[in-house]
Parts: sequence; structure tokens; C-alpha cells
Amino acid sequence: MINQEITPGFITVEFLGIPKLKAGVSFCKVPAGSLSSVIDYLKNQFPRLSQEFLPSPSGKSHVLYSLNGDYFLNDPETILLEGQQLLIISADAGG
Repeated sequence: MINQEITPGFITVEFLGIPKLKAGVSFCKVPAGSLSSVIDYLKNQFPRLSQEFLPSPSGKSHVLYSLNGDYFLNDPETILLEGQQLLIISADAGG
């Protein structure tokens, strides 16, 4: 995980795997807020990533969200606080 300085009012998003390739960057700063608001922000900033956030025909997302590398998030209403890190990982990573 990237250890970056805390930017007031922002979280750090780190892209891994296919999301990193499509975003063209390893990480970015995003305004803190709900997981759904962070995803909406990322869709606007990185249009090539939009398809990764959409559910597949089976209803599953193409990506996983990990808060600070400690656990995975599923609830779009989860609040991400200033200074936290959100890892966006390919759902098929590792296997």
C-alpha cells in the first residue's frame, strides 16, 4: 500500500491490476465521502474505468474495494474518512 501524506478532506485511492492499467495512474486523491460518491467521482475522472465499476451479467462487480488494505467493502453507503486509503483491485486478482 502507498504511504502518502494526508490531504485534508481527501482519501487516497490506489489502483491495482486492470484498474491501474485503465486509469493510467497508480493512485489519486479523491474527496472523502461515501463509497458510492467516490466511485461516481472516479467514473468522471477516469472514463476508461467506468466499465470496471459496472456489474457483470452475473451481477458481480469487476473490482473489489479494500479499506486501508484491512478488509473489503460491499456497502456503497460506507463512509470513507479523510486520510483513509481505498484499494481498487481486479476481482479476479490472484486466481
